[in-house]
Order: sequence, then structure tokens, then C-alpha cells
Amino acid sequence: MKAFCPGHITGLFSIEDSKPIKEKKGSVGMGFCIQLGATAEVNISDGTGITIFLNDIEEEAPVTRRAIEIMIPELDKAVEVKIQHEVPTGQGFGMSAAGTFAACLALAVELDIPDPKFAALKATHISEVEHHTGLGDAVAQSVGGFVHRIEPGIPPHGEFEKLNFKAEEVVICVLGDPIKTSVVLSNGEQRQRIRESGHACLRDCEHGLDLASFISSSWVFARDADLATDKMKRVLGTINDFGQGSMVMLGNSIFAFGDADALEEALKPFGQVFRTKICHNGTMIV
Repeated sequence: MKAFCPGHITGLFSIEDSKPIKEKKGSVGMGFCIQLGATAEVNISDGTGITIFLNDIEEEAPVTRRAIEIMIPELDKAVEVKIQHEVPTGQGFGMSAAGTFAACLALAVELDIPDPKFAALKATHISEVEHHTGLGDAVAQSVGGFVHRIEPGIPPHGEFEKLNFKAEEVVICVLGDPIKTSVVLSNGEQRQRIRESGHACLRDCEHGLDLASFISSSWVFARDADLATDKMKRVLGTINDFGQGSMVMLGNSIFAFGDADALEEALKPFGQVFRTKICHNGTMIV
């Protein structure tokens, strides 16, 4: 059984993980799903244990492993998972959640688990929260498109809305080494700056909810929360004639909307560039 999950880019967010119930933990914020994502193939056979391959290399993959254990705590079969990521991990593209969500959906369908997509979403979200690797990617990836996360957590606790922004193609650029999300999300001082700036920027963005407002509010947030690097500021300053962009949360990467051809050429000297389209569909069996 094989499933696909789109990547997800967050522009701005606020951490909301104080609730004791993991399904209520998460974040509020705004972001969008991209057609570059993760595909997972699951095979079940006689035996026991979970074996996970990431881009053809066997890995411990603790987030995916834990999510599978949440779904099937009394596993009496051998589960082999092969995940292929289309963009780099650790760069804010939601690849941890994407690979895990796709694997869990494929497994749930293979095992005839009731409401397989929700079961996969729940397991992925809980594992992401436990490992401090993400707080809202899976929720957005369940539906696709531009997503405004209004209340933290997964349904029925979490609340979100899809946004009808007029944009189809985005250019992303990886500027350097990954940022470890768990380090940022575990730093008390950084968390407080993110929470305060995130709420303020979300309020400003919500007053005029369109693509330009989303991008500009995202860039204000990246700087106010002290997340944007000097290189990000320098690179984004070079593309003003071609479009508008901001930092990918939480990665050493940027995204930009506008003249895709010109943006791609302008960003090539600074790092690895990808062009992709918005993915309007959520995680699915393929």
C-alpha cells in the first residue's frame, strides 16, 4: 500500500502546547501545502518489528516509529516502511510529518483501521508533539492548500479554515544547514518570543486576509521573533523586483511568490532552489 503527503510551509505561527491532552496541543498560524512531499510504501508480513527506510537508507526514524506504535500498540506483524522525501528534511518543509502521515495512512488502509485518515492524522500529530518536531504540519497536510490554523490541535479540538489565495506556484531556496526544530521548540526564551510575535502578527494579518498580507506578516514575524538570519534578510532584499517572500518555519530556507522564472534565477546563487505548485489536496492513497 502506498500513500502521498504534501509538504507544508508555515509562514507564521504561535506555540500553543500547554494543554495536558496531546490532541489539543499544537500551534495557531498560517501556511500552505506544496506538491513536493513524501511518498510512503508499507508492506506487512509474518514476523514482528518495524523497519523504516528513509530515501533507501534504514533509519531509526523515531517520529514515524512512534506514530506506528500509537496506531497499532499490539502489533503482531512485521511492518516495513519505505519513505521517499522530495525535498530536504530539517528545512521547514514538513517532511517529518509528511513521511509519517503517509506511512500511517498506508498502514491504516492496509489493516482496515476505521476512519484511516483520521487515525493516521492523530498518530502523526501526537508523535510530532512528543518529539518537538512540529506542531501544526499534519493538520494542514490533511486538507491541503493555504490553511489558517485558528485553534491548536486536531479535530474536534483544533479548528482551521482553508484560504482562497490566488497563487499556484512558489519558489523555495535552501540557504544552508538545517535548523533543528526540537531545539527551537524546547528553548523557553525563544518560545516566548515566538508566542508574543506570532499572536501580534496573526492579528495584523487577519485584518486584511490576502496573500500579500500573509507574506508581509510572515516576514515581520520572522524578524520580530529573532528567527530570520542575516543571510535571509540579505537574500530576500535582492528579490523585491520579482516578488515577495519570507522565511520557511522552522528551516534555513525561504519561500517567494511572484515571477517564478525571475525568482528562480535570482535565488540560484544562494542555495538549492525548488519550484513547485500549491497542493490543494491533502494526504491520500496513491
